[in-house]
Amino acid sequence: MEDNMKDTLLSNIKFAYNEALEFIVSMGMIACEEQLLKAAEDYKLEMDPQVLSYHKDARARLSPHSYRELQFFFQYNFFHKALDFAFYESICTCPEPQTAEAWINRLEKSPAEKVVAEMVYGVYYDKLDELLEGNDWEIVKKDTRLMAELVARTKPQLDVIEAQGPLLECLAYPEETKLRYMQLLNQFYKDVFSLWKEELKRESEQASQRYEGLFLANPERFIRDINKNEPAVYDVPTTFHVSFFSQVGNHVLFFYAGSSRIAWVIFGIFNDHVFGPAADREKTELFLKAFSDKRRLDFLLLLRNRPHYGQEIASALGITPAAVTYHANFLFFLDLIELKRTDHRLYYHLRMDKLRELLAVTTKVMLDEEPPIF
Repeated sequence: MEDNMKDTLLSNIKFAYNEALEFIVSMGMIACEEQLLKAAEDYKLEMDPQVLSYHKDARARLSPHSYRELQFFFQYNFFHKALDFAFYESICTCPEPQTAEAWINRLEKSPAEKVVAEMVYGVYYDKLDELLEGNDWEIVKKDTRLMAELVARTKPQLDVIEAQGPLLECLAYPEETKLRYMQLLNQFYKDVFSLWKEELKRESEQASQRYEGLFLANPERFIRDINKNEPAVYDVPTTFHVSFFSQVGNHVLFFYAGSSRIAWVIFGIFNDHVFGPAADREKTELFLKAFSDKRRLDFLLLLRNRPHYGQEIASALGITPAAVTYHANFLFFLDLIELKRTDHRLYYHLRMDKLRELLAVTTKVMLDEEPPIF
């Protein structure tokens, strides 16, 4: 069974730099800079000085109008995605890596109504049943007027509630929306990204070689320990894009390329720094911080009873699915939880061994004495 999983992973997973994906990630991170700085502070991470330099450079080079347009399409929630989901969909439905310029030219040929429909999906993917009111999404997404009526009647999740008004604007004027996003993408590429692209590619490809070596040495351990995922998830052709701008994180995107299901992983360049061994004091500080937030404590207490899938946790704790992901990432940093697939669903499991280990480390640090053996 273990050999079969290893063979499946080796067959399905490859590493490749996708410039178009890095381009769109960079736009989202610059638009959501304050949110990401707060997340870094929560996770006790330091943003790489080079990334902060890129952010500063981008702000200086973008006109006030271009920056407002960047926020219009990208600012709502970096972890949820909203209007910008349409750009990820366009990039990730192509099974091969693309340059940013090639993708921009490809997007130019996509009908405005199709792109705007994907914006709707990006805002409402976790409230789709409520949005559709019994209608079929495959039919609704071809009817801009009907989408506008449904969007006007349905509040999005709180994480992206501010996207509702701009989305209605896009639905009312799809062709004008296309002119706006095409101008923004071309301008950002010309004035900002083109100046960084070679350095970003070099950094990402160097890291990609390192990660690919770790993956080939032990595919299953790499997926569990550094990608923080269940190996069985990767039962389709999957490309790992090592992202300099993402810094730390694992974001898996599943799409259809024609009739074939494929996946792209946006994999943080410094994942091995965070998910590798950490100092006892840092572990203790993060562990105590995990319990300082009632929602994270409730999250762990919920999993103590049995594994839960994301929507179950959201309902039980009264939070959004995006908030579940946010808190889960914090707990992943401590190795307190893991994902396992059962009956086509991904369940969060509490790692009792890690909980005991962290309690022991905390005892050692706080009391300056060796902890009892559990």
